[in-house]
Amino acid sequence: MTPLFAFQLRRVGRNKQFLFFTVALPALFTVFITKIIGGQMGDAAGFQDVAASVMVSMMAYGALGAALGATIRVSFDRASGWLRQLRVTPVPQTRVVAVDVAVGGLLTLPGLLVVALVGRFVNGVALPLGTWIALVGVLWAGSVAFVALGLLIGWSLEEKAAGGAIGILGVILAALGGLWWPVELFPGPMQVLARFMPSYWYAEMGRDVAAGGSPAVLTVAALAAFTAVFAVLAVTVARRRPLHAVSG
Repeated sequence: MTPLFAFQLRRVGRNKQFLFFTVALPALFTVFITKIIGGQMGDAAGFQDVAASVMVSMMAYGALGAALGATIRVSFDRASGWLRQLRVTPVPQTRVVAVDVAVGGLLTLPGLLVVALVGRFVNGVALPLGTWIALVGVLWAGSVAFVALGLLIGWSLEEKAAGGAIGILGVILAALGGLWWPVELFPGPMQVLARFMPSYWYAEMGRDVAAGGSPAVLTVAALAAFTAVFAVLAVTVARRRPLHAVSG
């Protein structure tokens, strides 16, 4: 672990608001939503299906929030002059970017693990050990799409605008992507719209694994396409707005 990586990880990880919204809140939602919807099921099998589906949705919700929240701080670092200070050190810009990506990816893991533990020990979701490992692994790997999106926002917008954008974008991705309620309950046009959300494909990938299978080829391809688009746009914007710039 490099000093820069350890420093950046501590900066974000010690933020209590960040931990609440990306770890504690999804865990609470997992229990609350499962008890409400699952309680209406007439049998144990129905409750299990609901509990597993809600758990995966909340794992995805927490992970995308963590990825976005950890990476849009690029805009704050530009405004504070921190990136300009890094510019005059021997640390290459490529390493600064790599650290941002690594921190964003690593900070999605606590929420994934906590929500999975809540699903297992509070809501009684029963999955084989291999499925649990695959579920966390797949969602952890898939979170790179939102790391790229967060970097795109962080490089594109100034400090205050980025802070507001992250809140609005999180709500849109969760609501329209079917993380707060099943897409099957949406009106027809809204179901079509959901498939244009990266969050929809991200959660679908987890549901495929939780059901005991592998992610569908279409699901993986769709999320990979979103990731590629976000990454290309982020690199394009970063080249036009150098990392050492203090203001746009």
